Amino acid sequence: MTRDIEAIWYQDEGAVTVDWVVLTAAIIGLTVSIMAIFVSAAGTPEEAYGTNMDAARTFIGSLRN
Repeated sequence: MTRDIEAIWYQDEGAVTVDWVVLTAAIIGLTVSIMAIFVSAAGTPEEAYGTNMDAARTFIGSLRN
């Protein structure tokens, strides 16, 4: 019985697979979190359009003065 338990304890055939699964999950988790940060910071296209139009109006106004 003890010999069987020791044989199971020292088996490492699936350890590489577990390592790859954990590393892949970590990479995917980091990618999703980074993308969420960029998406939340980007805002909507309408906001960007409005901001750009305001900047253009200000720039054109400063050229006229």
